[in-house]
Amino acid sequence: MHILITGGTGLIGTAVCRALHTRGHQLTVLTRQERAPETGVTFVTALQDCAGGVDAVINLAGAGLADKRWTASYKREIVSSRIDLTRDLVEWMAAQPAPPGRLISASAIGYYGASEEAVFTEESAAGEGFSATLCQQWEQAASKASSAGVQVVTLRLGVVLAKEGGALGKMTQSFQVGVESWLGSGTQWLSWIHLDDAVRAIEHALGEASPALVYNATAPEPARHRELAHEVGCQSGSWIKLAVPAFAARLLAGQMAEELLLSGQRVLPQALLAEGFEFHYPTLSAALGHLQAR
Repeated sequence: MHILITGGTGLIGTAVCRALHTRGHQLTVLTRQERAPETGVTFVTALQDCAGGVDAVINLAGAGLADKRWTASYKREIVSSRIDLTRDLVEWMAAQPAPPGRLISASAIGYYGASEEAVFTEESAAGEGFSATLCQQWEQAASKASSAGVQVVTLRLGVVLAKEGGALGKMTQSFQVGVESWLGSGTQWLSWIHLDDAVRAIEHALGEASPALVYNATAPEPARHRELAHEVGCQSGSWIKLAVPAFAARLLAGQMAEELLLSGQRVLPQALLAEGFEFHYPTLSAALGHLQAR
């Protein structure tokens, strides 16, 4: 297929491009900066530069939620990089002589809001907060592509664990000097997924004849932050255990800390499991063992 990818130079997008290229697909990546073509991949800086008919679109673009403090200006950048781009993408698809058959559009498990007690599946209602509202608006913008006959599949991504880049390195910096640490109480839920399984979930959504409308891209065994710290500590040989007070995280990161670091949600991949998807790394120990060994 000819597949258009937004966010194709990010952590997940790069891995997706690599996987899809090995399967023989022709890829066009929409990016903000000009780049020379690579084997099997063409880079464009504007949608109108995408040449030829497109069979499917994978929409992964968006400024990092945890990259900066949520100032008013950065919130606007977060919203624009997702919702405005998705609206432009949908308009472009609708204007094509033959619109793409499928749009796989990223969202996040922040859609459900935060809870220490609830268990969320794809059928759960939306929550409250900046992240939840952002995800709702993002999904609504993507859903409008269905009016052009495009099949829309939403992928609510959990925290992606990878060897390089992503959340894991930021969450485990102290472990490099022998300190096993966690934020706040450590009881907040972490619904995570190994990068390889995230890529495979996208491939699943792309290849299914009758995909679900929504997939939770999370491992089947969520963990609490304290469990992550313990597992990493066991594998890295940490010798000091230390909780970072919640007030310190709030002081440094403000609202972002409150919504992303000090709270969480227990999210299950019900749709993927129902369709027979097999996770290569279903447990935290398996995922971290693989990442530590690479």
